[in-house]
Amino acid sequence: MNKDFKTPPKSVKMLTDSDTLAKCLLGLVGKPFTLTGKTRTDGSNIRKLIASILEKNRLPELADSGQFEIVPPKGKGVPKITREFIDTYIITSGTSYNLQVWNRVPAAESLLIKYESGESLKCTDVRFVFARIDAVKNIIASIVILTPGYIELRFGKFGKPTIKHQLLISRKVRQDIYKREDRILSFPDSKKLSYFIRHDYQPPKSGMIEEPDIKHLYSIALLKKMVAEKLIGFKLDAAATKNRGQALEKKVLELLGYEIKETDLLYGAFPDIRNQLMEIKVQDSPTVDLGKFSPEKEEIVIEDSRLTTFDVRYLIALTNPETEIIEGIILAPGEKLGDLFSYVSAESYKCQRAIPMAFFDNFYGKSVFNPA
Repeated sequence: MNKDFKTPPKSVKMLTDSDTLAKCLLGLVGKPFTLTGKTRTDGSNIRKLIASILEKNRLPELADSGQFEIVPPKGKGVPKITREFIDTYIITSGTSYNLQVWNRVPAAESLLIKYESGESLKCTDVRFVFARIDAVKNIIASIVILTPGYIELRFGKFGKPTIKHQLLISRKVRQDIYKREDRILSFPDSKKLSYFIRHDYQPPKSGMIEEPDIKHLYSIALLKKMVAEKLIGFKLDAAATKNRGQALEKKVLELLGYEIKETDLLYGAFPDIRNQLMEIKVQDSPTVDLGKFSPEKEEIVIEDSRLTTFDVRYLIALTNPETEIIEGIILAPGEKLGDLFSYVSAESYKCQRAIPMAFFDNFYGKSVFNPA
């Protein structure tokens, strides 16, 4: 396969329209294809065939190397045919096809490619191209192109992988924050919270580990003024990362006027300051460990008020690893973190979704996109 297929298009708008893609790949239907029985070999062969058809048509113009950034480390999770942002799969036999997607959460709004222009390509933009093989006739019986949103709507959500969640903050983003006059990158609260949060300060009415009262949550704008602005230049006097996190948590509680109990600091719940729906993180390396919960996918964290990982306010202190001084702050609801940063994992993982084989059988002899 041409190495240029590993380079993204010059612009998101240049990607071939999915319906046009289906018409283009119709030329493969009925073509000979013999399975070797070796998964990797068969997968590589179908990918090369699809690439050869794409090359005969008008491909998107290539992006120059300085125009884009591949966000995940080592390109993990980026589709193999990056030029058209598609991944290819072979469907053979059985009653159900187990779709396995490696190193990305398919229906998540997580960055994979970030352009200098401000455009981006996310997990949700990847097109899945399924080649149904008739093993009796040794031909490609059909081509079915599906989006992650279509798959979840039609067949249910992808299974949640057991992974160690991490957030990647690139050096460039970090430097952009340092160039800001206040050295703080902040976003407004989630839409759900925006109707209830308070913008004026009143001393806390309960402890830090108590359930949050949605009407007594301080707004991000107030948290920025009371906490973030005062943390710039603050030195975290602690050796281990965990202790630095606790030191920062303690300082935030002091600034908010909470009565501090050492047992509360060791509570270890999510989010850290539960009463204010705040998660506190210290970052002096490219990745931030997110732990059990990640705002990459929305999950309920406070049952009574139905508050989710998207509503949780993340305060990430960007520290100098040599001086332990906080040089920048990110303050944002979980739903916004994926807009600038990328979610990664410490090791390879996969998300799975079973699709009935009967679905693919409906399109024998055809090439379709997100069929009704």
